[in-house]
Amino acid sequence: MSAPAAVRTRRGSHISTFGILIGGVLVIPFVLSALFNSYGALTYESAIRMGFATAAGQTIAILSAIGVIALAVARRKTVDRAAFLIQVVVLTFIALAITVNAFGVMSSAGELLLTRLDLVAETAKLNG
Repeated sequence: MSAPAAVRTRRGSHISTFGILIGGVLVIPFVLSALFNSYGALTYESAIRMGFATAAGQTIAILSAIGVIALAVARRKTVDRAAFLIQVVVLTFIALAITVNAFGVMSSAGELLLTRLDLVAETAKLNG
């Protein structure tokens, strides 16, 4: 008789809540801003590109915060209902803070975009 075959259990991919928050709130918005930054002369295209990169990065931050809440609800490992509710409430407050901050950043990015577009128009007018 041969020994029983080893039973392979497939471990599901475990996505860390902390990893999603760090990646979605800090890393991805920074990378988008760095990729689409204007390292040369300021033009209409570069100003719009930088403004939209900021808005896209903050949208990803908001979606990742909401995704963390959805992931916590979907996992629901804890048997204790009170601990689960506390976790969801804490994550909801974190998501609200991220969302409020992201809307503020997008608002200032819009104002900065208008300022940059005015600067480009003024420079083009002076150059004749």
